[in-house]
Amino acid sequence: MVMEAILPGPGSTLLMTACTVLTKGFLFGLNTTKVHNLDNLTRILDLRMQPGTPESQNALITVSNHTCVMDDPIIWGVLPFKYFLTPENLRWTLGSHDICFKNRFTTAFFSSGQVLPTYRLRHSPHGGLFQPVMEKTLLMLTHPSLRHSLASSTLITRLSPLSSTSGDVPTSPDSITYRPSTLSDKVTGSPSKPPIWLHIFPEGQIYQHPTFQMRYFKWGIARYILELPQPPIILPMFFTGMQNVMHEKRSFPRFLPRPGNKISIHFGSAIPVDRWDKVRQRWRQIRETCLAIGGEEGEKLLREGPEAVELRVEVALMVRDEVEKLRIECGYPPAQPESALAATFKDKNSYLHEFEADLEKHVNS
Repeated sequence: MVMEAILPGPGSTLLMTACTVLTKGFLFGLNTTKVHNLDNLTRILDLRMQPGTPESQNALITVSNHTCVMDDPIIWGVLPFKYFLTPENLRWTLGSHDICFKNRFTTAFFSSGQVLPTYRLRHSPHGGLFQPVMEKTLLMLTHPSLRHSLASSTLITRLSPLSSTSGDVPTSPDSITYRPSTLSDKVTGSPSKPPIWLHIFPEGQIYQHPTFQMRYFKWGIARYILELPQPPIILPMFFTGMQNVMHEKRSFPRFLPRPGNKISIHFGSAIPVDRWDKVRQRWRQIRETCLAIGGEEGEKLLREGPEAVELRVEVALMVRDEVEKLRIECGYPPAQPESALAATFKDKNSYLHEFEADLEKHVNS
């Protein structure tokens, strides 16, 4: 089962080290690559391995724009080799189930590369904010010593998905919404080891705008920030040049990355964790109100109620603003305000849609 592949297998370190050799050669041998403030990330990775530090207790989530199908793993070729020899500092990421896990070979490859499968609503009715991988990553992002408290802070508080009686719910085990207590039987960890490092592309798909404007950020990042027992360390990133490595309009052979590009990768400063204090307090208040209501009505309000939705939108926008700051620091003009709104991309007449990839050629990772 795809969803069972959530711990590093024996081949993960070997595979990811091999990928590093290839991506380093590609970045610095076949392209002109500049890296800015890499120490913002490596400092955190070093502190994660020192018990007792905040970095060893709080999850690390890196977020970035998404401009080509090979952003990950290519961008990680900038890391020194030593970080690929420490399993705790091997990044995890999310990948589209319909692409990365469509057969046994790709499932084995991406699972060994520490990619977790997600369903996309465009391709599956089982996608969305409350799919099983969200509960799995919430657990993996929680320090082992705090996993017992995850049930008291996360959204899912009772057994079975709300739509358990619906005919469109898949019957495979990887589609079930698990209690955190159920998940704890599948995810193990030493109290001395940090939570995972997760990299995500909050736009949810490739977006190749000529001035690198971004789409709105989806709300999964808000769930992590609001629902984890301890707020995660969020480190923003922004890169340019990768869009030409695998441009969406590229011709045959489409599967080969193109060399000869000028690539720039910027690492921002980690967002102070106390930045999330007020929004996390609001989440706790919303959750307490919904728990007082109880039952399916209370849970539905926690999932879809206007206050909960508004808070998730606000938190996702806060994260997007940090990546936007990096974009402006790179010399690009401020983005159009409407580019930060989900409604803009639902409007098929929006000019921003002209930068969307052709749907029949569109590929996500």
